[in-house]
Amino acid sequence: MTVVRVPRTAHAFVFDAATTPAVRVSPGTSLVVETYDCFSNKVSSAEQVFGREQDLMDLIGHYNPVTGPIFVDGAEPGDRLAVRIDRIELGTLAPYAATLVTGDSKGVCGGHWSPLENGLPDTRICRIDGDTVVFPTGVGDLLLPVRPMVGSIATAPAAGSASSLEFGPGHGGNVDCPSVTVGSTVLLPVNVPGALLSLGDVHASMGDAEVTGTALETNADVHITVDVLKGKDEPVTPRLDTAATIGSIGCEFGAPLETNLRHAFTDLIERLHTGHRLTRVEAYELLGAAARVQVNQCVAGGWTAAHVSIARSVLPAGWR
Repeated sequence: MTVVRVPRTAHAFVFDAATTPAVRVSPGTSLVVETYDCFSNKVSSAEQVFGREQDLMDLIGHYNPVTGPIFVDGAEPGDRLAVRIDRIELGTLAPYAATLVTGDSKGVCGGHWSPLENGLPDTRICRIDGDTVVFPTGVGDLLLPVRPMVGSIATAPAAGSASSLEFGPGHGGNVDCPSVTVGSTVLLPVNVPGALLSLGDVHASMGDAEVTGTALETNADVHITVDVLKGKDEPVTPRLDTAATIGSIGCEFGAPLETNLRHAFTDLIERLHTGHRLTRVEAYELLGAAARVQVNQCVAGGWTAAHVSIARSVLPAGWR
Protein backbone atom coordinates (compact mmCIF):
# COMPACT_ATOMS: atom_id res chain seq x y z
CA MET A 1 0.00 0.00 0.00
CA THR A 2 1.34 3.39 -0.98
CA VAL A 3 1.82 5.83 1.89
CA VAL A 4 1.46 9.52 1.06
CA ARG A 5 4.20 11.75 2.46
CA VAL A 6 3.49 15.40 3.30
CA PRO A 7 6.77 17.36 3.51
CA ARG A 8 7.41 19.77 6.36
CA THR A 9 8.10 22.48 3.79
CA ALA A 10 4.32 22.53 3.22
CA HIS A 11 3.53 24.35 6.44
CA ALA A 12 1.65 27.36 7.71
CA PHE A 13 0.92 29.07 11.01
CA VAL A 14 -2.84 29.09 10.62
CA PHE A 15 -5.71 26.71 10.00
CA ASP A 16 -7.53 28.27 7.05
CA ALA A 17 -9.79 27.00 4.27
CA ALA A 18 -8.08 29.45 1.90
CA THR A 19 -4.78 27.56 2.19
CA THR A 20 -4.00 25.45 -0.88
CA PRO A 21 -4.03 21.73 0.04
CA ALA A 22 -0.63 20.07 0.13
CA VAL A 23 -2.18 16.71 -0.86
CA ARG A 24 -5.57 15.27 -1.70
CA VAL A 25 -6.40 11.76 -0.49
CA SER A 26 -9.26 9.29 -0.19
CA PRO A 27 -10.71 8.09 3.13
CA GLY A 28 -8.65 5.23 4.52
CA THR A 29 -5.36 6.66 3.25
CA SER A 30 -2.23 6.39 5.37
CA LEU A 31 0.12 9.37 5.40
CA VAL A 32 3.44 10.42 6.87
CA VAL A 33 3.31 14.05 7.96
CA GLU A 34 6.72 15.65 8.48
CA THR A 35 6.86 18.42 11.08
CA TYR A 36 9.16 21.08 12.45
CA ASP A 37 9.20 21.77 16.18
CA CYS A 38 7.23 24.70 17.56
CA PHE A 39 10.26 26.97 17.11
CA SER A 40 10.64 25.96 13.43
CA ASN A 41 13.89 24.24 14.52
CA LYS A 42 15.58 27.62 14.98
CA VAL A 43 16.45 27.02 18.65
CA SER A 44 19.19 24.38 18.78
CA SER A 45 21.67 25.54 21.43
CA ALA A 46 21.53 26.19 25.17
CA GLU A 47 23.41 29.41 24.40
CA GLN A 48 20.29 30.78 22.73
CA VAL A 49 18.51 32.41 25.66
CA PHE A 50 15.82 35.05 25.40
CA GLY A 51 15.39 37.88 27.88
CA ARG A 52 11.99 38.68 26.44
CA GLU A 53 9.49 36.59 24.53
CA GLN A 54 9.72 39.21 21.81
CA ASP A 55 13.40 38.33 21.37
CA LEU A 56 12.36 34.76 20.66
CA MET A 57 9.68 35.93 18.24
CA ASP A 58 12.22 38.08 16.42
CA LEU A 59 14.12 34.86 15.70
CA ILE A 60 11.32 32.43 14.84
CA GLY A 61 8.60 34.75 13.50
CA HIS A 62 5.68 32.60 14.67
CA TYR A 63 5.07 29.65 16.97
CA ASN A 64 3.78 26.25 15.87
CA PRO A 65 4.20 25.57 12.17
CA VAL A 66 1.64 22.97 11.12
CA THR A 67 2.08 20.77 8.06
CA GLY A 68 -0.68 20.48 5.48
CA PRO A 69 -3.46 20.98 4.81
CA ILE A 70 -4.67 17.55 3.74
CA PHE A 71 -7.85 17.47 1.64
CA VAL A 72 -9.87 14.29 2.31
CA ASP A 73 -12.33 13.36 -0.42
CA GLY A 74 -15.91 13.00 0.74
CA ALA A 75 -15.53 15.00 3.93
CA GLU A 76 -18.39 17.49 4.15
CA PRO A 77 -19.53 20.00 6.77
CA GLY A 78 -21.32 18.16 9.57
CA ASP A 79 -19.10 15.07 9.31
CA ARG A 80 -16.22 14.15 11.57
CA LEU A 81 -12.69 13.53 10.36
CA ALA A 82 -11.17 10.52 12.13
CA VAL A 83 -7.39 10.81 12.41
CA ARG A 84 -5.70 7.72 13.80
CA ILE A 85 -2.15 8.20 15.11
CA ASP A 86 -0.27 5.11 13.95
CA ARG A 87 3.33 6.01 14.75
CA ILE A 88 5.42 9.00 15.80
CA GLU A 89 9.08 9.05 14.78
CA LEU A 90 10.85 11.67 16.89
CA GLY A 91 13.80 13.81 15.81
CA THR A 92 13.78 12.84 12.15
CA LEU A 93 15.15 16.26 11.11
CA ALA A 94 17.36 16.82 14.17
CA PRO A 95 17.68 14.38 17.13
CA TYR A 96 16.92 16.73 20.00
CA ALA A 97 14.07 18.37 21.88
CA ALA A 98 14.16 21.96 23.11
CA THR A 99 12.49 23.57 26.10
CA LEU A 100 12.90 27.12 27.34
CA VAL A 101 11.61 29.91 29.53
CA THR A 102 12.10 33.56 28.66
CA GLY A 103 13.17 36.24 31.09
CA ASP A 104 9.65 37.62 31.21
CA SER A 105 8.03 34.22 31.87
CA LYS A 106 4.84 34.51 33.89
CA GLY A 107 5.84 31.64 36.15
CA VAL A 108 3.82 28.79 37.58
CA CYS A 109 0.31 28.73 36.07
CA GLY A 110 0.75 32.35 35.03
CA GLY A 111 1.37 33.59 38.57
CA HIS A 112 4.41 35.23 40.13
CA TRP A 113 7.04 32.99 41.69
CA SER A 114 10.10 34.92 42.86
CA PRO A 115 12.50 31.93 43.20
CA LEU A 116 12.50 31.68 39.40
CA GLU A 117 13.78 35.20 38.91
CA ASN A 118 17.50 34.50 39.26
CA GLY A 119 17.32 31.48 36.97
CA LEU A 120 15.76 33.13 33.94
CA PRO A 121 16.05 33.12 31.03
CA ASP A 122 16.95 29.52 30.31
CA THR A 123 17.11 27.17 27.32
CA ARG A 124 17.67 23.43 27.56
CA ILE A 125 18.51 21.20 24.60
CA CYS A 126 17.72 17.56 25.31
CA ARG A 127 19.20 14.79 23.19
CA ILE A 128 16.81 12.08 22.03
CA ASP A 129 18.40 8.67 22.45
CA GLY A 130 16.00 5.96 21.32
CA ASP A 131 13.22 5.73 23.90
CA THR A 132 14.95 8.19 26.24
CA VAL A 133 15.25 11.97 26.41
CA VAL A 134 18.46 13.16 28.06
CA PHE A 135 17.54 16.17 30.23
CA PRO A 136 20.74 18.00 31.26
CA THR A 137 20.96 19.65 34.71
CA GLY A 138 23.67 21.04 36.97
CA VAL A 139 23.74 17.77 38.91
CA GLY A 140 23.94 15.54 35.86
CA ASP A 141 21.78 14.20 33.10
CA LEU A 142 18.27 13.01 33.95
CA LEU A 143 16.85 10.25 31.77
CA LEU A 144 13.20 10.72 30.87
CA PRO A 145 11.17 8.14 28.97
CA VAL A 146 9.82 9.50 25.71
CA ARG A 147 6.07 10.18 25.68
CA PRO A 148 5.53 11.22 22.07
CA MET A 149 2.41 13.24 21.30
CA VAL A 150 0.97 15.59 18.70
CA GLY A 151 0.33 19.01 20.23
CA SER A 152 -1.53 20.79 17.45
CA ILE A 153 -4.06 19.08 15.16
CA ALA A 154 -7.09 20.64 13.48
CA THR A 155 -9.35 20.99 10.52
CA ALA A 156 -9.99 24.34 8.88
CA PRO A 157 -12.59 26.52 10.64
CA ALA A 158 -15.84 27.34 8.90
CA ALA A 159 -14.86 30.96 8.28
CA GLY A 160 -11.64 32.92 8.41
CA SER A 161 -8.39 31.63 9.83
CA ALA A 162 -7.36 30.38 13.25
CA SER A 163 -3.86 30.60 14.71
CA SER A 164 -2.01 27.28 14.95
CA LEU A 165 -0.97 28.36 18.46
CA GLU A 166 -4.57 28.58 19.69
CA PHE A 167 -7.59 26.26 19.60
CA GLY A 168 -11.36 26.20 19.35
CA PRO A 169 -14.15 23.65 19.83
CA GLY A 170 -15.24 23.90 16.21
CA HIS A 171 -11.95 22.78 14.66
CA GLY A 172 -9.39 21.70 17.31
CA GLY A 173 -5.91 23.22 17.27
CA ASN A 174 -3.12 23.50 19.80
CA VAL A 175 -4.89 21.42 22.48
CA ASP A 176 -1.57 19.89 23.68
CA CYS A 177 -3.23 16.71 24.91
CA PRO A 178 -0.71 14.01 25.91
CA SER A 179 -3.28 11.38 24.93
CA VAL A 180 -3.02 12.41 21.27
CA THR A 181 -0.45 9.71 20.79
CA VAL A 182 0.13 6.38 19.10
CA GLY A 183 -3.04 4.29 19.11
CA SER A 184 -5.46 7.16 19.63
CA THR A 185 -8.00 8.49 17.15
CA VAL A 186 -8.84 12.19 17.09
CA LEU A 187 -12.37 12.99 15.87
CA LEU A 188 -12.46 16.52 14.48
CA PRO A 189 -15.42 18.56 13.25
CA VAL A 190 -15.51 19.04 9.47
CA ASN A 191 -16.42 22.61 8.56
CA VAL A 192 -15.44 22.87 4.89
CA PRO A 193 -15.31 20.41 1.99
CA GLY A 194 -12.27 18.17 2.32
CA ALA A 195 -11.83 19.03 6.02
CA LEU A 196 -8.32 20.46 5.37
CA LEU A 197 -6.38 18.76 8.15
CA SER A 198 -3.07 20.13 9.42
CA LEU A 199 -0.88 19.05 12.33
CA GLY A 200 2.39 19.82 14.09
CA ASP A 201 3.93 20.81 17.44
CA VAL A 202 5.10 17.31 18.33
CA HIS A 203 6.51 16.75 21.83
CA ALA A 204 9.00 14.12 22.95
CA SER A 205 7.34 14.46 26.36
CA MET A 206 5.09 16.91 28.19
CA GLY A 207 4.03 17.14 31.78
CA ASP A 208 0.31 17.44 32.41
CA ALA A 209 -0.73 21.12 32.36
CA GLU A 210 2.44 22.14 30.42
CA VAL A 211 3.04 24.57 33.26
CA THR A 212 5.91 26.51 31.61
CA GLY A 213 4.04 26.83 28.33
CA THR A 214 6.74 24.77 26.61
CA ALA A 215 7.15 21.00 26.49
CA LEU A 216 10.09 18.99 25.11
CA GLU A 217 9.55 20.39 21.63
CA THR A 218 10.80 18.34 18.70
CA ASN A 219 10.49 17.62 15.01
CA ALA A 220 8.97 14.36 13.83
CA ASP A 221 7.43 12.20 11.16
CA VAL A 222 3.84 11.47 12.20
CA HIS A 223 2.20 8.43 10.63
CA ILE A 224 -1.58 8.76 10.45
CA THR A 225 -4.60 7.21 8.76
CA VAL A 226 -7.55 9.43 7.89
CA ASP A 227 -11.20 8.47 7.54
CA VAL A 228 -14.56 10.21 7.35
CA LEU A 229 -17.46 9.58 9.72
CA LYS A 230 -20.65 10.83 8.10
CA GLY A 231 -22.66 13.16 10.30
CA LYS A 232 -24.99 11.52 12.82
CA ASP A 233 -24.84 14.16 15.54
CA GLU A 234 -23.71 17.75 15.75
CA PRO A 235 -19.88 17.85 15.95
CA VAL A 236 -19.36 20.51 18.61
CA THR A 237 -15.92 19.70 20.02
CA PRO A 238 -12.96 17.43 19.24
CA ARG A 239 -13.16 13.90 20.59
CA LEU A 240 -10.39 11.47 21.43
CA ASP A 241 -10.85 7.71 21.46
CA THR A 242 -8.54 4.78 22.12
CA ALA A 243 -9.04 1.03 22.20
CA ALA A 244 -9.70 1.34 25.94
CA THR A 245 -11.48 4.70 26.32
CA ILE A 246 -13.77 7.26 24.73
CA GLY A 247 -13.34 10.94 25.50
CA SER A 248 -13.99 14.58 24.67
CA ILE A 249 -11.74 17.64 24.69
CA GLY A 250 -12.85 20.98 26.11
CA CYS A 251 -11.01 23.69 24.20
CA GLU A 252 -12.63 27.10 24.21
CA PHE A 253 -9.63 29.40 23.91
CA GLY A 254 -9.36 31.97 26.69
CA ALA A 255 -11.96 30.27 28.88
CA PRO A 256 -11.26 29.29 32.50
CA LEU A 257 -10.22 25.69 33.08
CA GLU A 258 -13.55 24.89 34.75
CA THR A 259 -15.38 26.04 31.59
CA ASN A 260 -13.40 23.69 29.40
CA LEU A 261 -13.94 20.86 31.84
CA ARG A 262 -17.67 21.57 31.58
CA HIS A 263 -17.48 21.53 27.77
CA ALA A 264 -15.73 18.15 27.81
CA PHE A 265 -18.08 16.63 30.37
CA THR A 266 -21.16 17.94 28.55
CA ASP A 267 -20.05 16.47 25.24
CA LEU A 268 -19.18 13.13 26.85
CA ILE A 269 -22.60 12.99 28.53
CA GLU A 270 -24.16 13.48 25.10
CA ARG A 271 -21.96 10.74 23.64
CA LEU A 272 -23.06 8.30 26.32
CA HIS A 273 -26.68 9.26 25.73
CA THR A 274 -26.78 9.15 21.93
CA GLY A 275 -24.28 6.38 21.34
CA HIS A 276 -24.59 4.17 24.41
CA ARG A 277 -28.31 4.30 25.31
CA LEU A 278 -27.86 5.85 28.76
CA THR A 279 -30.19 8.63 29.86
CA ARG A 280 -28.41 11.91 30.37
CA VAL A 281 -28.84 11.60 34.13
CA GLU A 282 -27.37 8.10 34.07
CA ALA A 283 -24.48 9.32 31.96
CA TYR A 284 -23.88 12.24 34.32
CA GLU A 285 -23.81 9.99 37.36
CA LEU A 286 -21.61 7.42 35.59
CA LEU A 287 -19.06 10.10 34.83
CA GLY A 288 -19.20 11.19 38.44
CA ALA A 289 -18.27 7.64 39.38
CA ALA A 290 -15.76 6.69 36.68
CA ALA A 291 -14.51 9.63 34.58
CA ARG A 292 -10.82 10.47 34.24
CA VAL A 293 -9.64 14.04 33.75
CA GLN A 294 -6.41 15.19 32.12
CA VAL A 295 -5.50 18.88 32.31
CA ASN A 296 -3.69 19.45 29.03
CA GLN A 297 -2.66 23.02 29.77
CA CYS A 298 -2.82 25.52 32.58
CA VAL A 299 -0.87 28.33 30.96
CA ALA A 300 -1.35 32.08 31.18
CA GLY A 301 -2.90 33.78 28.18
CA GLY A 302 -5.83 31.47 27.47
CA TRP A 303 -4.45 27.93 27.24
CA THR A 304 -6.64 25.76 29.49
CA ALA A 305 -7.70 22.76 27.40
CA ALA A 306 -8.80 19.56 29.17
CA HIS A 307 -9.55 15.97 28.20
CA VAL A 308 -12.23 13.88 29.93
CA SER A 309 -12.47 10.14 29.26
CA ILE A 310 -14.18 6.99 30.46
CA ALA A 311 -13.15 3.36 30.10
CA ARG A 312 -15.02 1.34 27.48
CA SER A 313 -15.04 -1.56 29.93
CA VAL A 314 -17.70 0.15 32.10
CA LEU A 315 -20.04 0.98 29.21
CA PRO A 316 -23.19 -1.01 28.41
CA ALA A 317 -22.49 -4.41 26.89
CA GLY A 318 -22.56 -4.39 23.10
CA TRP A 319 -21.85 -0.64 22.94
CA ARG A 320 -18.17 -0.51 23.89
